[in-house]
Amino acid sequence: MKYEITYILKPELTTEEQDSKNLLVKSHIESLKGKIFSTERTFSVERGGTDENNLRMFAFPIKHYRQGYYYTSIFELEGSKLKELDTILSREESILRFLVIKDFVELKPVEKVTPVAQDSEEEVVEENSNL
Repeated sequence: MKYEITYILKPELTTEEQDSKNLLVKSHIESLKGKIFSTERTFSVERGGTDENNLRMFAFPIKHYRQGYYYTSIFELEGSKLKELDTILSREESILRFLVIKDFVELKPVEKVTPVAQDSEEEVVEENSNL
């Protein structure tokens, strides 16, 4: 089954350390016989919502941190292995928080439907003469 995981890394990590943590998440998924399709930064300067270092502020502190690096990965894994992945990632100190959701089915574009032209005939309303 296809899933999506979004995780937040500690703000003190360098770019190289972030890359190694992304590889670590990938290796954990692959060790459970899963397949990872993509990993990308969820928020960045280009996409907006972060500062110049790509850090995103939290609405409330998470483990005494006020900001972090967000990443999202799409992967495939047996549903029975999710609990094990949850346990492994919970032990990672550099991951502040993560969320795994079932990936949605890709939507296909819907053809534009043009409205049907209405008849130009006017309806004749008969008045009730019994009043």
